[in-house]
Amino acid sequence: MAAIGLSDERAARFMFALRDGTTPHIFGVNSKSLETYFAAHPDYASEARPLIEANAKAARHRKGDKLRSTTHCRAGLHLMSGDNVFIDGTHGRRRCLACRRASTAKAEEMRPEVVAVVKAALQNGATFSQICRGRPAGGGTTDRKLLLTQTKVFYRHRKDNPEFDSFVTQALAANKKVWLARRRTRIRNEALREERNDYQKIRAMLPAGFPDKDDVVSAIFEDLLSGALVREQVKARVQTYIASHNRMFPTRYRKFGDSQLLSLDEVMFDDGTATRGDTVSRGLWD
Repeated sequence: MAAIGLSDERAARFMFALRDGTTPHIFGVNSKSLETYFAAHPDYASEARPLIEANAKAARHRKGDKLRSTTHCRAGLHLMSGDNVFIDGTHGRRRCLACRRASTAKAEEMRPEVVAVVKAALQNGATFSQICRGRPAGGGTTDRKLLLTQTKVFYRHRKDNPEFDSFVTQALAANKKVWLARRRTRIRNEALREERNDYQKIRAMLPAGFPDKDDVVSAIFEDLLSGALVREQVKARVQTYIASHNRMFPTRYRKFGDSQLLSLDEVMFDDGTATRGDTVSRGLWD
């Protein structure tokens, strides 16, 4: 039975369109109807899905053709070539450096009270993104309410005031070191938490009454770090590690009960040579 919104006849026309490079959006097929039809027609889906992905990739490439082939800036005043082009780190787009300089030159002057606020923020560890883009200190979505000044105003004041520019350069460098140190600490703490979680997970895989859990877990961790064991294989190979540990360190206790195992070769008395085995033999046969 054909899915609602996509009949067999329309699905056939859609397949021809896909082979010609059309995307579902242009053809007018919504994803819900398409997925429903795919579920009912696996063979159709196996052919259509790769075509949809390839056509979408080609469509994205075509969107950038105009930007890649642009010879002049939006104002039509500057050539988009050579040293006049820089790549915007936010969006990865080609930008006109001459237009940016002109925009900075036309920017309003930074008011004294704003300069004081910016300096205080830099001294407290603020980054460029927090000052000129309104990004929260802990990361997250940009909030214009947190914006201290516009980027072009900030750059103009740096250009017109060498002392302020020197202060900003030193402050940003110092703050970057602090943020990098915090980032390294956060990554290290996350790794430690993950390691502790793995330790508890592996420990829970061992039998509740097994006495040497820590030894077995340590052996598993050593193999994980050396690459001899893959994380996904741990659960399946736990019993192998337990058996290996038992062969290396035979248990000192009885299988049932808490009393220690006794050796038959143990000498019974300090002033004699009789062993427990001798006593058992005579007891059995006498």
